[in-house]
Amino acid sequence: MARAKKKPVEARRPTYGAATRLARLVHELRDRPNGWSLEAIRDELRITERTLARYLEVCRRELVDARGRPLLEVVRQGDRRVLRFADHRSAPATTEWEVLFLFFALRLARVLSGTILDSFNQDVWERLRETVPSGARRRLENADRKFYALPYMPKSYAGMEDEIDRLLRALIEQYRLVIHYAGLVGEGREHEFDPLSLVEHRGGLYLLGHSHLYRKAVWLAVDRIRSVSVKLDESGEKIHFPYPKGFDPARYTNGMFGIVDGETTRVVLALQTRETEAYLRARQIHPTQCFFAGPDGRTHLEMKVRGTTELSNWIMATSPWVEVLEPASLREEIATRLAEAAALHGARTPARARAQAASRQLSK
Repeated sequence: MARAKKKPVEARRPTYGAATRLARLVHELRDRPNGWSLEAIRDELRITERTLARYLEVCRRELVDARGRPLLEVVRQGDRRVLRFADHRSAPATTEWEVLFLFFALRLARVLSGTILDSFNQDVWERLRETVPSGARRRLENADRKFYALPYMPKSYAGMEDEIDRLLRALIEQYRLVIHYAGLVGEGREHEFDPLSLVEHRGGLYLLGHSHLYRKAVWLAVDRIRSVSVKLDESGEKIHFPYPKGFDPARYTNGMFGIVDGETTRVVLALQTRETEAYLRARQIHPTQCFFAGPDGRTHLEMKVRGTTELSNWIMATSPWVEVLEPASLREEIATRLAEAAALHGARTPARARAQAASRQLSK
């Protein structure tokens, strides 16, 4: 008896809603040159993981170039998988020395570890490594151990991939954002914000731009940004802004000991030992620094700084090898803080030990 032929299983027919979502997916990718995470796609389009997998298969099969290569690709960026436009352009040949020097530069940016920026760095490294002739590629082995950078107390940006991605796109394309910014303690503020520069400072990322709330340029610590959204006009379009002529981030740090501004102050420090002097001379503490022999026989370090908030923290960290001579207000501030620290860390008898001592006295 002849076996009955199995009825072919019909593939799920595309619906109008599915076609709309697919069109929106491709359209949104135009504004996301860094890619779109699969998790964010599912949330935005309100679809399941299985549905997204079906959409990606359709794109892989149907959206191809003249040579049959898919126009979209899924790549891994750290712990995330993202969808982006595929780049099939052949890169120019690169020498192993150029790749190694780039790798070292990327190592110096380890403050970005765990962020979407770090993922881009790794992607650049992998792509360039493939362009090196196979014969020379041997010298790239163990590059991660030959070039190493140890960041000092870097801030953590875990879980902020989407916020940083939005900041980058707004920074590059010059459109306004709405940023909910947390205070150090208590409630924060909401800024309409024109991002102008992303700055790395002492292990952290800071966004410098024009706040429409304060009507001036301000610094925002990226780790204290709670949410980021695009500011739209009445017709639902992004509000683009022209990049200010003559804007220079250096203007907002010139003369400052960090990024906290203040009045210009002449500061004179006395260095206690030759080792301290040698240590500080090997570094640029401040652009205006000047070492000279003081009348007390010690080497003095003079600076003119805009604001002493971050400077006083640095002086606290270098005590007791550095003494503040001027101004008197800064000297008094350091003395007060050191006294408080000494009281905090002074010898104290634990309550239990005191109770035991009292009990022994009573038993005598």
